[in-house]
Amino acid sequence: MKKSLLFLLGITSSTYAQELMVPIIFSDHMVLQRDENIKFWGWDVPGEHVTITLNGSSEITTANNAGYWQVYLPKQQAGGPFEVNIAGSSEIVIEDVYIGDVWIAGGQSNMEWKLNQKVNNWEEEIANSDIPEIRFFDVPNVISYKPEDHLSGGVWKIANPENSPEFSAVAWHFAKLNHSEKHVPVGIIESNWGGTPAQAWTPAERLQSVEGYQGAAMEVLAEPNWEEVLATAQQKNEKRWARLVDQTELLEYGAHEIEFNDSEWSTIELPNSEALHDYIWLRKSFSVGSIDNAVLSFGNPGKFTVAFLNGQQIYHKIWSDEPRLIHIDKNLLEEGENVLAIRTVEDWDNRTFIGSENDFWISIGNQKIDLSGTWKFSNTLEPELGDYILYEHSPGFLYNSMIHPIAGYSVKGAIWYQGESNVGHYFYYHKLFSAMIEEWRDAWGQGDFPFLFVQLANFLERSEKPQDSYWAGLREAQTQTLSVPATGMAAIIDIGEADDIHPRNKKDVGFRLWQAARYVAFNEQVIYSGPMYRSHSIEGDKVEITFDFAENGWQNKNYDQIEGFAVAGSDSVFHWAEAEIDKNMIRVWSEKVSNPIAVRYAWADNPKVSLYNKEGLPMVPFRTDNWKY
Repeated sequence: MKKSLLFLLGITSSTYAQELMVPIIFSDHMVLQRDENIKFWGWDVPGEHVTITLNGSSEITTANNAGYWQVYLPKQQAGGPFEVNIAGSSEIVIEDVYIGDVWIAGGQSNMEWKLNQKVNNWEEEIANSDIPEIRFFDVPNVISYKPEDHLSGGVWKIANPENSPEFSAVAWHFAKLNHSEKHVPVGIIESNWGGTPAQAWTPAERLQSVEGYQGAAMEVLAEPNWEEVLATAQQKNEKRWARLVDQTELLEYGAHEIEFNDSEWSTIELPNSEALHDYIWLRKSFSVGSIDNAVLSFGNPGKFTVAFLNGQQIYHKIWSDEPRLIHIDKNLLEEGENVLAIRTVEDWDNRTFIGSENDFWISIGNQKIDLSGTWKFSNTLEPELGDYILYEHSPGFLYNSMIHPIAGYSVKGAIWYQGESNVGHYFYYHKLFSAMIEEWRDAWGQGDFPFLFVQLANFLERSEKPQDSYWAGLREAQTQTLSVPATGMAAIIDIGEADDIHPRNKKDVGFRLWQAARYVAFNEQVIYSGPMYRSHSIEGDKVEITFDFAENGWQNKNYDQIEGFAVAGSDSVFHWAEAEIDKNMIRVWSEKVSNPIAVRYAWADNPKVSLYNKEGLPMVPFRTDNWKY
């Protein structure tokens, strides 16, 4: 989800310490972590004694020469509401405080995706969200070139139908399970930003030693004039954003009008297989014999799109995937010739595709008109889109502004859904992601707190043949990160959508993260993962594979045969394979491979899969080879 482009420039790191103050996350309605020493910190006049009192427990500390102070209150059991009193040169009283389980909800847009963005069953979830012991704090989306001590804003919000529409859907489902199963208050600290890569959430200092990121990290650390650079970038990006969201100035070009002369425009065949760039205008005429209410379908165009019929606007979207079908009043149609005009732009990567196969048409009554084929086209009518300077992708820039200011706030752990923006460099992700987790834990000073993450869903067109896949490579890197202590992974290879990077099924994501939390965070002896590759052996023309997390048996859902396996011989060419289950082992073979040496499962952008364990968790994608591609 696109957010305002803000830069954290005016807030200093240590502080003036002229009066008692605490980070904004210590505020009314907050949730503090149970059964964990509770860290408080803040600033006051140097040398001032500061007393913290919570639920009958008090600690005294003294502000140092820079005015900084910190203190730990002893562990407390779940409960509330309580009041926190902080007394120093002045007094701060924080009300309606609960003690329970606190989680950081980090990542990019699939973690950021809100309940009101029409996730599955969203209306019922919002209507039934009056659960006052669940609270969310949303960290503002800002960047900084240096570690900050303060957030630019944020408040704790109590779960109810008024507040919950803006809650992360994944975190909401996770929080509900934590609350209902453990019978404790739950606090979610949302620190996420759509489209951002893991290196932005990792300190630049650490990235100097992480393969693939050393150069970018050193550039960040060496730049002497960041405030000037960022101020200039903000002005440029604000002008760019204004053009993107504008719905009026684009009318000055007249390309939406019926009479517009497009004779000098190029022609293009739609749907297009090659990406289009910049501000794209498209026009097409079509004839109707009778007038009725109409429905238009042209797939999922660029994130900023406006459509006109006979000069009248019928559709616009700003950073949304809806609607897929556009309903048109019959009064906008004319018997005979009509003109459809579309203006679209994709700001993310300036690569736009219009329409999709069998999904590009307009229906009028019983008449269905195919809109694929030749259109008039121009991407020079308006000035070029121009580059967006993605400083929120820069090494450390989000860690500095969205993690460092909250580091130390006692938590149960973190849930994380990210990786889409690192797919192109999947081969670096395991070390990058591992470094990020380690740096967060170091910053919190709370030991190896549980870190639970989502493996990327299936996405893009399904291939008819076994394929190499960057998406599969990123998933493999995520699986490898399970080597980091106290981590757990939720596989969702079965709930993605080919044409939407944002699957609407967030409930299963939250549930599978919670299953991992039960084991990793709460030490419950449960099967918390789908079947995971353990070992294999070659027996003649067959490969026999053993698995963890399958000891209670298997489920083969939706298909008569087991789907998703491929084997290869010494030529490294993979062929779809047959498979059979034998207890916790699976036997795999292909008539086209007499001497198999490698096997893969669900190794594709969007694989067809069917295997689950008895607990209903999908088998984790894997490969036994390490061939490069």
